[in-house]
Amino acid sequence: MKIEEFPGPADQMCNLGKHHWSISRLFELSKDFEVMEVPLDHINLYSTYEKLTLRNMVMHMKAIDRADLSFPIILDEDGELMDGRHRLMKALYTGQKAIRVVRFDRNPPPCKVDD
Repeated sequence: MKIEEFPGPADQMCNLGKHHWSISRLFELSKDFEVMEVPLDHINLYSTYEKLTLRNMVMHMKAIDRADLSFPIILDEDGELMDGRHRLMKALYTGQKAIRVVRFDRNPPPCKVDD
């Protein structure tokens, strides 16, 4: 049975409320930010995501397995996760105590705003 690959950054969007950002744009805007080591227990781990089929879950499991913890996760100005949920899940799953983080002091203008 074929399991789809999780889309790469060029095809992903961050959605926080009605605001949407291109993940590749977030990478570009945050590339020169100071990288911090943040304890995992200081990060909001209570976000929920859409209902997943078993096939979708396997797709995410494969993405977690491939996640590269050398790349920091990206947080918004309020500390909410903009990018890096697979890296964050890998850090949790493998028993890491902290993760590399960059954070926007002020969120960039979104690429799209829902009505």
